[in-house]
Amino acid sequence: MMLRNSQNTGVRTVRVAGGSRVKGFSLVELAVSLAVVGVAGVLVWRLVPAARSVSGGAPIVQQLSTVQTAVEGFALTRSRLPCPAVGDDGNENCSAGGRGFVPWRALGIDRALGAMRYGVYRAPANDLAVLSDTLHPTLPPSPIIPLATYNPATTLNGLDLCLNLRRAAATPAGLTAGSVPVAYVVAHPGANGRFEGLNTVGFDLPGRAAADTYDDKMVASGLTELSARLNCPKRLGEANAAVRSALAAYDLDRDAQMFLDFRKFAHVVRQTDTRFAQANVAQATLDLTIATATTASAISIAANSAGVGAGLVVASVLGVTAASAALVVAGVQLASAIAAEEKALRQSVGALTLRTQSTIDLVSAVRAAYGQDQKGLLP
Repeated sequence: MMLRNSQNTGVRTVRVAGGSRVKGFSLVELAVSLAVVGVAGVLVWRLVPAARSVSGGAPIVQQLSTVQTAVEGFALTRSRLPCPAVGDDGNENCSAGGRGFVPWRALGIDRALGAMRYGVYRAPANDLAVLSDTLHPTLPPSPIIPLATYNPATTLNGLDLCLNLRRAAATPAGLTAGSVPVAYVVAHPGANGRFEGLNTVGFDLPGRAAADTYDDKMVASGLTELSARLNCPKRLGEANAAVRSALAAYDLDRDAQMFLDFRKFAHVVRQTDTRFAQANVAQATLDLTIATATTASAISIAANSAGVGAGLVVASVLGVTAASAALVVAGVQLASAIAAEEKALRQSVGALTLRTQSTIDLVSAVRAAYGQDQKGLLP
């Protein structure tokens, strides 16, 4: 038997009896192959437990997600966060403080999820688990909702919750997870079924790394985060904009009323001018009648006195001329006064139309603002 290496391939060739040749791997190639297999084995040894851990944690993550969706759905429909349950009956117990267990019955979810701990922000001055009359939009008086009868307390809804979330975020004094203020928090005991870390007495910080002595899973929502998830900024903005529009419509309606009052007054003035002009025409007519009678009398006297009353005739004629001119002027003034009165009447009618439209706009704006307040967080 004879051994030799091929020149280019690095494969060892073995010659055996009978002249046949057998090819095999060199020691270097065999060492590289073993190294690759070893690295692959180490990777598999490290990744298999991690894969098992991820596979085992998926149901827990799904359970936490289910509870979170139920809590926020409760907030949308009830305009508050649910109170914790004390035992395993799943009912809310709002007299027991802000820490307890998931109220699975009140949330309408599976009873098995009631084993998780649940906490809600409940500060003395700002309790997110209780309905509160917080938002007081100031609406103007209108023909449909007089200011004296408008009662914001009848519109307790998610807008009050939104305002409470904003106030709580500004001065947090309630529930914390770790040291972070949160609106609510849910803790799962993990695969070992035991609450560990701060979850034994309070709530740990969500996202805490797992360790040999801690495998709890948590989900929480911060105050501003929950406000954003409930779409509070948009809804509060719409409500505030509606109130401002109602106030602006009220100002325009008052301006329209003052304008209408002015036009009514102007029309009354023009009516007075017309009556005065009519009196002037009547007076001028009377003056012309008197002047005409005086002229006739002067002519008669002149005729009977053989020309002695000629001066009286001339004076009478001049009086008739002056009276006629005064009558013409009075007639022109009367025509002008009538035209001004008609114009004032048209302007008064236009002002009345403007006021009617402004009142319609006011009613619509107040109704829209009141509707925004009533709707709250509902679609």
